[in-house]
Amino acid sequence: MERMDFTHGDRTFTCRAEASKATPDLLWWWVSVSGESSRYAAFRAEKSDTVPTLRPRIVAYYEELLAVRARPAETRWNWSQRRRAESAAKATAAAAAELPVEAAIVTSAAAS
Repeated sequence: MERMDFTHGDRTFTCRAEASKATPDLLWWWVSVSGESSRYAAFRAEKSDTVPTLRPRIVAYYEELLAVRARPAETRWNWSQRRRAESAAKATAAAAAELPVEAAIVTSAAAS
């Protein structure tokens, strides 16, 4: 089997078993979904793949892709941004240590 088309919900899935440029000796199931501009190499094609076994795997792959897209973006800091944040925290702690006791109490009460 080299091609399969099916509809799930309001989406049409077109699946083709093709090689990629990176792995010309392996066949992958390339999945195109209506309404999407990209196609996805979901997983390797096997000789034992049939429509009843392949369809649920492709639907599960696409639903997982949608779930990953729906997650909020995770902010990652690079090493220079971490260093700046650490030095700013140290400066704040040093400034707080230099405050007189009465000022520190007023500052912490105002922050509450």
